[in-house]
Amino acid sequence: MPKNNSLEKDIQNRFFNILLKQEKGYETTNIEVYQKLVFTRYEEVIRNSYPLLIKNINQITLDKLINKFMKNTPSTPFIWKIPKDFKKFVKKTKAFENRKYLYELMYYDWIEIELFMKEYKTYKKGKFSYENRYKVSKSAKFKAFKYDIINKKIQEKRDNFLVIYYDFEADDVIYREINQLIFELFKRIDKKQSIGKILKQLCKENDIDYKEAKKILAPALEELYINKVFI
Repeated sequence: MPKNNSLEKDIQNRFFNILLKQEKGYETTNIEVYQKLVFTRYEEVIRNSYPLLIKNINQITLDKLINKFMKNTPSTPFIWKIPKDFKKFVKKTKAFENRKYLYELMYYDWIEIELFMKEYKTYKKGKFSYENRYKVSKSAKFKAFKYDIINKKIQEKRDNFLVIYYDFEADDVIYREINQLIFELFKRIDKKQSIGKILKQLCKENDIDYKEAKKILAPALEELYINKVFI
């Protein structure tokens, strides 16, 4: 029997309204206990998910954000996904418009959890070739940053490009800076044309020698391929 998502959402909203607004007809003492329990749980999850953010905001700011976020009612039933809803909420409400580097800091924190928690299929891979067609793996993300988060200069503006991927052998998430050409290459990559053809188009658009680019990029691309960044 299909779930009534609208009814479930109404029940969830009602539950949070009771906890957060102390609606009449409920024992105040009990509500306060539940409020504290729910808030503490949310704070614990958010603190553990955003260690870099927590180091750069004070407790008052954090408390206000969590209270507002709880009233907004997270959409996910999974505890580990609540931080993603929190990140969306913070961005939507423009909570850090005077410190925009904090948005990037949150992404930097969250993507590690997202990549670590995904389930991945095993597959056979051949040797890297510019003649082959590829796609970006689910275990990797390419991201352009406006602040120098990777070098811990979080308030310093610097255009930089990262590939962030799950390392299957190390069982860890790796952050690696790449040049803009590699970044643009993987933003365009698809199964419709070979990676060499895409690179050739990029080189033509940017007045770069294609043969030289192939030679220079080959070691980095081979390493990324071995690490299953693209398949």
